[in-house]
Amino acid sequence: MTVAIAVRELGRRVFGSPAHDRLANSIARTWAELDCEIYTQGPRGLTEPWARSAYLLLLRAEADLKSWQIERGWDAVLSAQRAILSNTGDAERAQRVAITLRREADKITGWRAKAIQDLICEPNGNLIPVSKGDNDKLMRVVDAVALRDDFSQNIWFKILLRRRNLRSLFLLIWAGVSLCLALSWWHILPGFLGDAPQVSVAALFGVLGAVISVARSLVVEDVSKPIPAQQLGALLVFMRPGMGATLALVALALLHADKQVFHFLGSYTTDTPIIVTFSFLAGYSERFVMGALERLSRSAEQSGAG
Repeated sequence: MTVAIAVRELGRRVFGSPAHDRLANSIARTWAELDCEIYTQGPRGLTEPWARSAYLLLLRAEADLKSWQIERGWDAVLSAQRAILSNTGDAERAQRVAITLRREADKITGWRAKAIQDLICEPNGNLIPVSKGDNDKLMRVVDAVALRDDFSQNIWFKILLRRRNLRSLFLLIWAGVSLCLALSWWHILPGFLGDAPQVSVAALFGVLGAVISVARSLVVEDVSKPIPAQQLGALLVFMRPGMGATLALVALALLHADKQVFHFLGSYTTDTPIIVTFSFLAGYSERFVMGALERLSRSAEQSGAG
């Protein structure tokens, strides 16, 4: 287990991790904010409860960052930011946060959006005025920020669950392709599947076609898409070549199954150039196949709901 963790950490350090770097930057900014707040408070700032809480939470966030506990680190750094916000001597900061929250609430769904509006706004819809020493209104802003952070953490938890499912599918796809290739090379599979070079060529060019498809989609993809969508798309980048290999094997089976379908190819249906071409096209078209399956699934769900 220790070896596996060490190998995983080495891989992350070699190839990098945007999530790790993003958390590290947020921790650094929060340390700077804490230092600035303590400086404005003078010598007594170090002994304030909010300062001590923020200090301990940031230390925990750095420990989580070092052990690659990204989600736990985000929880700690967000809690530290709320602790800094609870500083009663900086009412203007809380007022600015309330202004931002009113706009952010438009992107938050469910009961949290209404609760945030109730906390930071008066019954007439105007923002509550936060003045120095008004601890009650200040804590209403802090509670509203906690709801926003809770919504964000809930979204990331759902992403983790979805990534776990996608990771399982990724392993199953590549395990199936690898098993097919191994059984083919051992001449265990019957018929044309026992022709290991042909099966390997089909799988290889299916992967290459899918890689080209992925590269094209990444080039034209909108970089301003929400981070959750991009997080899920990152794992799909590794899944799609496996899908391409699978579809290429299906195309190989079709070429062998009924040559009448491809009568325009004459007697060259199973020649290597034809297999290479159809395998590459099958791999490249994996995004169209997956899109069609997704539309069929949605249509079936809507019919069932109706």
